[in-house]
Amino acid sequence: MSPYSTTFRIDPTPRRADGEYMAHAKITCVSGDGRETDVHLSGDLAGFEMREDAIVYARQWAVDWLGERYG
Repeated sequence: MSPYSTTFRIDPTPRRADGEYMAHAKITCVSGDGRETDVHLSGDLAGFEMREDAIVYARQWAVDWLGERYG
């Protein structure tokens, strides 16, 4: 579990392109009243053969990105 999970939501759902899964992350901020505000879209990070590998990579990238800015 990320230390940012109560303030930020990370969506690491990969997209399928050219026979591989493209890792990318959408990071949204969650306000006190439950509203979400978009914070950052990573763009394509890397391609993977396995969907789960793309998810793990994108999630870790997002946690690192948040750590650099809010850690």
